[in-house]
Amino acid sequence: MTVGFLGPCGINLPHIHPRGTEINYALKGDFQTGFFQENGGKFVGHIVREGQVSVFPKGAIHFEQNMGCDTAVFVAAFDHEDAGTLTIADGFFSLPTDILAASLGGVSEDNVMRLGGDLPKNAGFGTEECLIRCGLKKQQDQNIDIRQPVNNYQPY
Repeated sequence: MTVGFLGPCGINLPHIHPRGTEINYALKGDFQTGFFQENGGKFVGHIVREGQVSVFPKGAIHFEQNMGCDTAVFVAAFDHEDAGTLTIADGFFSLPTDILAASLGGVSEDNVMRLGGDLPKNAGFGTEECLIRCGLKKQQDQNIDIRQPVNNYQPY
């Protein structure tokens, strides 16, 4: 079981639990939640009000965003004692740069390193609409560090 606190507009970044299904109870505040379970699957999104729950199937990419201007609290319970967590962007950009470039349709390796630079750790800043509504400043991206390749492997 986990208790999570998200500041105004904060996002529990898209992630998966490879070994567990999650039930997420909105203890304080309202959340936007959503998930994809598999390739070609339909996106399932909800507004979860205080006192309601969301269920995220095992392995489904999912997120929670605090829709309010005050700190929100959720309680997450899992059907496995070690559900595991993999944040999608962080995991994706930990792959070899040349593999990422090819996976992104031929984006240059330099652009891959720029895209992966300064990824937020959990929790992330909110959507632009929420930040404006709450009078918060948007995260600036002019000084993004270039990502250093994590896995410089030579397969052959």
